[in-house]
Amino acid sequence: MVEYITKTIEELKQRVKSNVDLINKNQDAIKQMLKHSRSEEYAGQYDIYNTKNRELLAQNNDLINVQLTLVNFLDKYKNTAIIRQDIPLIDIYSITDIQEVFALTIKGIADFNEQHPYYYNAEFIDKLIVYYENKEDYERCEQLQKLKQGIAS
Repeated sequence: MVEYITKTIEELKQRVKSNVDLINKNQDAIKQMLKHSRSEEYAGQYDIYNTKNRELLAQNNDLINVQLTLVNFLDKYKNTAIIRQDIPLIDIYSITDIQEVFALTIKGIADFNEQHPYYYNAEFIDKLIVYYENKEDYERCEQLQKLKQGIAS
């Protein structure tokens, strides 16, 4: 998946560059029209070039926003199973060491969901809360606190 996202980012960059090149050509054409003494004759063409440039600039803005979103996604999830296909599928139920399961969980390799072997384990949740408190991920801590309260009731 990383390769596809990286390729998409590169294609978006090329599209932005292509748009900038076209904008520059349009600007050159506008400059040439303005040099002529009969610039009023070129008013229609002038408006067409300006409208096209505005459209290209708006498109570039959207393309750059998509690029930023993809870059941020890669940065945020670079070490997780969400995008890393080179991580072998791990049967965490076969792992008997709770510390190893904890390490896989905080790295994002083992998703902490209903299928997780320690999802309903209050002690495991407490360890996760301490970990996320140290990382100052208070939103995640709150989610874990709610889960723990749901288990206790």
